[in-house]
Amino acid sequence: MVKPFLIGTRNASPHLHVGVETLRNRGSAMDAVEAAVSSIEESPESGNVGVGGSPNILGITQLDASIMDGRTLRTGAVGAVSKYANAISIARKVMEESPHVLLVGDGAHRFAKAMGFKEWDLSTERTQTIFDAVRRDAFGDLPDDFRGKEYYVEYARNQRLHEWYKRLSDDQQGTTNVVGMDADGNICVGVSTSGTSLKFPGRLGDSPIIGAGNYCDNRFGGVAVTGRGELTIRLLSARMIVKYMEDGLGLEGSVTKAFKEVHALNEFGGIQCIAVDREGNTISGSTRAESTYWYMDVDLDGPEERPGIWVKAD
Repeated sequence: MVKPFLIGTRNASPHLHVGVETLRNRGSAMDAVEAAVSSIEESPESGNVGVGGSPNILGITQLDASIMDGRTLRTGAVGAVSKYANAISIARKVMEESPHVLLVGDGAHRFAKAMGFKEWDLSTERTQTIFDAVRRDAFGDLPDDFRGKEYYVEYARNQRLHEWYKRLSDDQQGTTNVVGMDADGNICVGVSTSGTSLKFPGRLGDSPIIGAGNYCDNRFGGVAVTGRGELTIRLLSARMIVKYMEDGLGLEGSVTKAFKEVHALNEFGGIQCIAVDREGNTISGSTRAESTYWYMDVDLDGPEERPGIWVKAD
């Protein structure tokens, strides 16, 4: 029998213990994943997640999140959320309390209010610093009241967004991914992000798109993806990794095959993932560099950093 556990990305590691404590108390994988991700979202130090998440081209932080239950294949997601920090919990409510899968923008805000969520100011000194740096780099010398102005129209018209995205560092993007398995062998995957810095208002990456940034099925395994979401949306990378597990390629073989498909697009950017199979084996993978992830089960005092795989282009 597999010990209940969570795995997560680097920014999730300081918060895995929150979810593992839920597992110790016989909580479900979904309860544990939600607890860990929610803790990340409320921490301004987490980076591109929740409070303090990176701003879009107008200087506004917009959050995306999704959660999926491997036992039932039910899922919920939200996108372009700018008034609430706990996007993962709103996503779960979408799954449990509505007939829908995905709510975005004002509709997601209305739903969160109806569900009793507390509004948050997502901006911090970090988000302002990022925005000021983005403004200077992208536009040069502009007035201090730039925030919210329509300069982005010219920026988009000149297609300078493409060039900016190519120069983004890893610190200016980054999703938090958490995958868990409980004592009953149920798998849950949770994803939360503010997306790419300087994204166009309303841009959704792969995080709220089930099958692209998130997928799990108790019969085979579960996957959460981060990186350049536009690539994984086109390839449905998370769903394909689980499908390749179903086909018998194993955990490493499945990640490798899906990541080779990303390389075959021959476009800038890359992706990373964390994944588990139905036996509780775990892995991380990257198309760009050596990969690591963090693992914590109910018998450990803290998370362990574990090596993953680097899937290189042919």
